[in-house]
Amino acid sequence: TALPAYGTAKDRELRFVHMSAIKKIGFIGLGTMGGAFAANLVKAGFEVVGHDPFPAASAAARDAGAQIVETPADAAANADLVAILVPDVPQIEEVLGGNSGVLTHAGDGRVLMVMSTIDPGAVGRLAGTVAEAGWRYVDCPIGRTADDARRANSTFMLGGAAQDKMRVAPVLEAIGSQTIDCGDVGHGMMIKVVNNFMSTVGAVLTAEALRLAEAGGVKAETVLEVVNGTVAMNGHSKNHYPNKVLAGDISPGFAVKHARKDCKIAEMVMARLGMPNYVAPAAIAAYDLAMEQGHGDNDWSDMYNVVGTAKGKS
Repeated sequence: TALPAYGTAKDRELRFVHMSAIKKIGFIGLGTMGGAFAANLVKAGFEVVGHDPFPAASAAARDAGAQIVETPADAAANADLVAILVPDVPQIEEVLGGNSGVLTHAGDGRVLMVMSTIDPGAVGRLAGTVAEAGWRYVDCPIGRTADDARRANSTFMLGGAAQDKMRVAPVLEAIGSQTIDCGDVGHGMMIKVVNNFMSTVGAVLTAEALRLAEAGGVKAETVLEVVNGTVAMNGHSKNHYPNKVLAGDISPGFAVKHARKDCKIAEMVMARLGMPNYVAPAAIAAYDLAMEQGHGDNDWSDMYNVVGTAKGKS
């Protein structure tokens, strides 16, 4: 369900309190998406203190008016909210720990929001570590692409305690168009894994389907016209492929290497839960081929080109 609308006078009063409570945001991870979020937060009137281990990644956020600091601890020092958007669990642990980590500062009830896509099995452990230092934990993975992030059109899957979700809601409203209340800590991440499992497999499926049509002499545009009017339609066939790879644009809205990582997470979770797992291994094999051929930093719609040059089974 969506987070409650602020309709009544009491709701508006609560909204004012929550907006007032978060004024300064420490944002750690200023890559393609993180940099876009930081820029939009500055535009919305928040004070943003950012950090990224790769200095070049901070340029867009700095140009937008964010203050750039040298360590995660510096970003967290006086922040009302710390948002983390780094690749995976090891990087999150590095950001949190050590002499320059976020947790060198007592949380005193402040909120730490993890926006990375990670194994849901790690969320409980991370949340426990954060709680021991006095921080409140919410998981808030992201739906849609970097292009959407730049347009403040992202979807957020929010998991945590009710009061913490309410506290971060105005921040998410500034950088996205939809926030879904997914339940407790970890539930947002589980839903994100399901979402990305479907979408990463869908990227490979769409590539194979279009190449199949072309091998039979049918143009991609024609097959998409048919597919998008039936239950075969997906986000790749309807929007992403026509606007990216089929338009000659493989700049990363969502990179092949990240799609491969997320599909691998889904495979791992299914194995741990004893679930059947038929399609993830095949999709991962396709992404592995793409990585081997140097497509890892390209948009995931570039799987169309990978499939187009791959040799099929006889």
